[in-house]
Amino acid sequence: MSAANNRETILQIVETAQPFQVTLAERALIRELLTIVDSVGGTTAVSKRALLAAAFDLIVAAEYYRSVGHIGWVYCPEPAPALYYPYTNICPRCGLDNQFHFHAANKPGSGIIGRRTSRLLAHFLSELFTSKGLNVAVLKGSEPIDIIFVDQATTPVTVMFAEIKAAPLLTLPLHVASQSLIIDTDNETQAASHRVTDFSYLFGTQMNLFVPTYNAQSGSWHDKTFPIGIRQDVHDTEWAYRGLTKLLIEDPTFFTAYAEFWAASLQAYGQRSQESVYWLTNACGHPSPRPDSWPARRTGSGYETVSDGKTSVGMDRTDDIKKAIYQVIKLGSDGKPVEDLKFLVGVVSNIHAVRHFEDYLASLKDIIWTRSTSAQVRIASDLAPDTVLYNLFDGIIAITQTFSRDEWINKVFDF
Repeated sequence: MSAANNRETILQIVETAQPFQVTLAERALIRELLTIVDSVGGTTAVSKRALLAAAFDLIVAAEYYRSVGHIGWVYCPEPAPALYYPYTNICPRCGLDNQFHFHAANKPGSGIIGRRTSRLLAHFLSELFTSKGLNVAVLKGSEPIDIIFVDQATTPVTVMFAEIKAAPLLTLPLHVASQSLIIDTDNETQAASHRVTDFSYLFGTQMNLFVPTYNAQSGSWHDKTFPIGIRQDVHDTEWAYRGLTKLLIEDPTFFTAYAEFWAASLQAYGQRSQESVYWLTNACGHPSPRPDSWPARRTGSGYETVSDGKTSVGMDRTDDIKKAIYQVIKLGSDGKPVEDLKFLVGVVSNIHAVRHFEDYLASLKDIIWTRSTSAQVRIASDLAPDTVLYNLFDGIIAITQTFSRDEWINKVFDF
């Protein structure tokens, strides 16, 4: 299409796009987290970008906690008896010591994760822009566009179409204290070991967040818990949003402890460290060493993982990277050239491709392209002098790290 027609098409898409839906409880948590990040910045070794990405994971966690139920808890007898609601396939407390007791994770399906994280990331970015004094509209696109950014303050107006690929690094397990469970065997009482357990008193009971903390003296991670609140009944789905907001306000030590754990976990994930907190991250793979009691896969061959590659964090899943590359090529080729409009394309995430950037994106990030009906073009001088060149990726954007070939993206996504 012509540059004029492309402009008309882009503006029609923008005019029909709708805002992402957000609840009051979701907005309150996002704003409180942004306030905390501003206050914590400079008082910890964790970078501001990592603080923001850790904050986003807490929002996703609150969303996951909507569906916490009576079934799916694991009993751990030591050091103090407790029940855990884990999001990787192990007892989280024992995982800190590289001990592997299998328990099926409570994570949502990948389709649900994508929809929820996309919506929450859009709101998180919108509130982040507002906190920076920017008036950038964030709208929900329709296939093949996931998200639209519109900045009316620039001349010409800036419009960015992007693909969202987002998933959390980790989700904090839930914790409740427990009595020591015992078993009566042939009239002898024995202490129970790890086991799947129902938590029949879920409603009305104080639940806690399991947050590992590092002890520099011992050089190891230890368990610590923070109260997140009470789910009143089956209809109380925003209990964790309220609870986290209250915790952030009342206990200033919580977010710093959590953010330091999160940053260490991101480093462990990138290095595939196979030690301690690594086993609480998504896509951490098989236990190492695998205990004799570790179960075979329920379907297919081989053994269960602690967390498989389908749950890779941010934009780090290889299938997602491949799809994002195609979508960006499609969006760019459909929308460019365009007149009287600054039109950009890219991919947006919470966490950059930590493990797979070099293999999948490094060779593509600086590619530029143009259109030519000639099959004889070999070098730039074969093109007309006024031929316009376009970026393949105007931006590969994540809260943790951004690669950009555009000044507007550099400014707006400078966290």
